[in-house]
Amino acid sequence: MLVGLVVAVVIAGALVAPVVLSGGSGGAPCAATVAFDGSTYLARPVGGFVQAIAIGVGVTHGCGVAPSNVNVRSLSGIDPVRAVGVSGDQSSVYVRRGVCAAAGRDALLACLRR
Repeated sequence: MLVGLVVAVVIAGALVAPVVLSGGSGGAPCAATVAFDGSTYLARPVGGFVQAIAIGVGVTHGCGVAPSNVNVRSLSGIDPVRAVGVSGDQSSVYVRRGVCAAAGRDALLACLRR
């Protein structure tokens, strides 16, 4: 009976540990970033941006994923100093930190083209 109690405590600890280690279940949402050309770009989950030419290699960070190299692409009609795309990720645009931070999803494209 004591062995069963010890096993139950160990299993409960294993189930709770990921929530405690990640800061709980009510924390701020995770945002993926790309470090490119000396700047940090934050992922914004929007579609409809057309990726253009390859402009270099960046490093992704965040969301519990190990950093990795990615191909960074320009976006049609948008200066890469303001935002970039990542090959293989058509659902996000990576916006330079501090650029269009207050723009909502619908206003983001107009803000980035300024």
